[in-house]
Amino acid sequence: MHKMNKEISQKELWEKQHEKRAEESREIENKPNAFAMRCAQLIPENSKVLEIGSANGRDARYFAKEKGGTVIAIDFSFNAVDQLRKASSRDHAKNMVFPLVAEAQNLPLNHPESIDAFYARSALHLSDNDLDRFFKHLLLLLKSGGFIMIEGKTESDPKIARSEEITPNLFRNGDAHIRRLWTKQLIEKIVEKHGLKLIEIGVNTEIWNDQETKFINFIAQKK
Repeated sequence: MHKMNKEISQKELWEKQHEKRAEESREIENKPNAFAMRCAQLIPENSKVLEIGSANGRDARYFAKEKGGTVIAIDFSFNAVDQLRKASSRDHAKNMVFPLVAEAQNLPLNHPESIDAFYARSALHLSDNDLDRFFKHLLLLLKSGGFIMIEGKTESDPKIARSEEITPNLFRNGDAHIRRLWTKQLIEKIVEKHGLKLIEIGVNTEIWNDQETKFINFIAQKK
């Protein structure tokens, strides 16, 4: 019961966050981030991509238009998905991007080996156990040779640095948002545990609201 209450609390926080940032999201809706542009170089043409934490869908819509495929864009925020739908209509991507309100822990997807690439950026705020279960489900959905592409905050990011660790690799800051820590060591451990082929590990810095944010990312492949 405690876990469920925590999840509902996070939903409410992100609903308010996306509502507050609606105008800001509109300003960047057609500007994919650097990691998305790197991932697009590897995603095959006409692929089916799954994104978790799609927000207003700037990366989901970019993948669809750039690669000519389809993207299942999942976020647990109704406000985020509403922004995605409106943005898809504006840039004529609504027949390529399919938004769903859902959680990473309960994906409404069950077709084995149906996904060419999985993408998540600053979104998989899961405990170690939940993340392990998520990867097992994801690997069932991915085709052989399918890509896993993830970017998240690292220990040098200000939001992580000023947050409290509440369980291994999960941090809560002063506004009660929970975020997952990613490091090179954690990534290598995940890759080994799930039998993936590591393609690369990279770092990225972004200025957001006049503040420098720091990310680490990785691209791996299902063998």
